[in-house]
Amino acid sequence: NRDILTLFKVEGDDFSWETGFTLPEIHSLGPKSLEVVVKTLVGSAKLWHKIFLSNPVNEGANRMFVKCCTDALDIFEIAPAKKQLSDRSVIFPGYCFMNVIAKMMTYTPPNNMSREEFEKTLAENFVKETHYQQYHQCRALAFQADVMKRHGKYEDALSVIDEMKSIYDPQLHSRAIMKEYVTDQCIDLVAASTLWLHHFGRNEEALRLCDQVVETMLPEIEATELVSKLNILTPICRTMINQIQTNADKKACELYKSHVYDPWDTLAGAGGKVHPCFPMRVPFMIVLKCCSSGGDAYDDLSTDIAYMLNRNDPAWFETAFLAYLDTAWSTMCAEACLCLAKITGCNSQLQDKSSALIKEGLKFLEVSAKTLKKEDGTIGNSMMAHSNYSQILSELENLSSPV
Repeated sequence: NRDILTLFKVEGDDFSWETGFTLPEIHSLGPKSLEVVVKTLVGSAKLWHKIFLSNPVNEGANRMFVKCCTDALDIFEIAPAKKQLSDRSVIFPGYCFMNVIAKMMTYTPPNNMSREEFEKTLAENFVKETHYQQYHQCRALAFQADVMKRHGKYEDALSVIDEMKSIYDPQLHSRAIMKEYVTDQCIDLVAASTLWLHHFGRNEEALRLCDQVVETMLPEIEATELVSKLNILTPICRTMINQIQTNADKKACELYKSHVYDPWDTLAGAGGKVHPCFPMRVPFMIVLKCCSSGGDAYDDLSTDIAYMLNRNDPAWFETAFLAYLDTAWSTMCAEACLCLAKITGCNSQLQDKSSALIKEGLKFLEVSAKTLKKEDGTIGNSMMAHSNYSQILSELENLSSPV
């Protein structure tokens, strides 16, 4: 890719990732040259992003991902040749990668803009650029809903998702979106919105949407796309167990087990390469097992207790889980401890385990409190994450209080 980009440098200069292109070089690009430069930078960002996803502690890959993405967007924005392009789809993945950066990483918006203003403008530009190109338009609307959610505007995000659903056809669009953008954020956002609907008391609508995702969208995700299935089924199954409905807990447990938990175990057992977020499936699986057991002990209870009392997860789990699943990783672990503590607390022989789990759960929530607060000490915009944290904290404190 560097060799390709060198073709558009001043004669005698080699392209370097650090310095990129000068302003005169950008202004000299014709429409075809602009397409090649932007496509090469976006393609490089995609490669660096894949490398980073396979090893999230690779800071070099992460830095190159951000650099290639921001350079592509900057060049496309300021190049005069942009006005001569009738098809601007070459830059669309760049918008989506910038959303990944906004979700997970620290960056400085241009022109002294606030992050919210910059991301809102970016999303609006993406939507405007993708009119009349259906699957790109769906992806742009998902981007816009995600930005709104990230800045606490959940009801606005729900309205945008409704607009997206009026266009989105999973059988027609999902695999095209996966090929172009690595993940289908449309399904991710629809699944996440079931929890928002539940939070606003729109429970019947939330359950109908759960059924729609499971029946018409989930089948479009390849069996090997386990991270996508984790992102989709975590909010779906949580919405299901939040409902007062016969067998909803058991149905949610079986759904998550068959699509997320067991396939990852099978892959690991066969010596296959597993994604670094492989352990993320465990605490929620424990929550689902506890819920579906009706509060009774289950077969591998002792194994799950030992697992939760001996956690040592990488720091990036905390922010990744919050960015993609609207709950801090530490809160998810605290919830698993809470569920196990409720079961063990009813067994006189396991009282010591119950106390240890409560203590561990409260320790996890100390991490959550730090994660969910902004630098000025105020609560962040993630309404769902804070609501979940507050509920788990209240229940753990009640369990820890003497009767």
